[in-house]
Amino acid sequence: MKYFKLIIVLSLFVSSLFAGATVEGFDGYCDDARIVIQWNTSVEQDVMGFEVQRSTDGRVFFQIGYLHAQGQGSGYTFIDDSIIAKVSGRDYNYRLKIRNADGSTELSYMITIPSNISTVNHTWGSLKALFK
Repeated sequence: MKYFKLIIVLSLFVSSLFAGATVEGFDGYCDDARIVIQWNTSVEQDVMGFEVQRSTDGRVFFQIGYLHAQGQGSGYTFIDDSIIAKVSGRDYNYRLKIRNADGSTELSYMITIPSNISTVNHTWGSLKALFK
């Protein structure tokens, strides 16, 4: 019963209303030499787009990408394959800055994704690129 209550509480937090958007399932994972960020929206009212931000300390964030709003019920995927995201064993923090048509913005909650990129695969990929 304790776990059932926890699941109900967590499901309430998974879907959050930010500005004119209801963001659901904002999450990510490390996949080979990149970090994949995904989210869905069930509501997008006067939303222009989503600025993807990254931080290494959880306090200072920098914009690393921007996706234009696609409308209600859309799914979004952002691939972070920048050099900074290729350091294995490091935690990266991500959040969304939702931009509205009236110029206002709202920040999503922060997610933390550990980078477990294989240094062997990364080194081998770099070596192959040298000989192309």
